[in-house]
Amino acid sequence: MFLRRVAFILCWLVLALYVLRNPTQAATTVKTIATGLASLADAVAAFAAAL
Repeated sequence: MFLRRVAFILCWLVLALYVLRNPTQAATTVKTIATGLASLADAVAAFAAAL
C-alpha cells in the first residue's frame, strides 16, 4: 500500500514538472491524446451502431 501511494505521488510530481517546464509541448500532448480518445469513441459508436 505504501509503494502504491509513493508511486501515485511520484506520477503526479513528474506530470507537474513536465507541464511546468514544457507548457507548449504539454498542451500539444493533451490535444493529441484528446483527439485520439475522441477518434476511439467515434469508432466504438460506429461499431455499436453496426450491431
